[in-house]
Amino acid sequence: MKAFSVYHKFADLIFNIIKVLMAIMITVMVIITTMEVIRRYIFGLSFIWAEELVKFMLVAVTFLGGPAAYRSGSLAFLDLAVSHLGDKGKKIVGIFINLVIILSCIWLAKLGFEYSFSPMVAKMYSTGLKLKMTYIYLTIPIGFCMMIVFALEQILMTILDIEPEVKEA
Repeated sequence: MKAFSVYHKFADLIFNIIKVLMAIMITVMVIITTMEVIRRYIFGLSFIWAEELVKFMLVAVTFLGGPAAYRSGSLAFLDLAVSHLGDKGKKIVGIFINLVIILSCIWLAKLGFEYSFSPMVAKMYSTGLKLKMTYIYLTIPIGFCMMIVFALEQILMTILDIEPEVKEA
């Protein structure tokens, strides 16, 4: 139980970091987009890097926000079939679903890391920001790794019969 408590605190830390990063990125995206609309339509000017940065942040928000939404229970879930099961059945189905999620995320994270560090991507730089594309692509497998952390936490909570806290994403 103590080991789970440490793991749960680790998952809480990751969750809180994701929430802060998400808030910062969404705020920056709104500011840059608003600034670009004003610059483009009033002054006829545009920063070369702005659209690219917003696109990269949108990818990061998607792949880092997904695990946070999963942990907080904000993802769509069809529980029509599961709601008819007893407590034991619900636990078995929940563990099975989380195992499938973990296996899928392991596979996708592996592919994501391989692609991010492939020679082709390692030589690529973004046009406007001059960032190595490896850093941009890494948000995808990192998001899947965070999803693994949260799915494992869900399995442990189910096995230890711990009710999930309501977390706001």
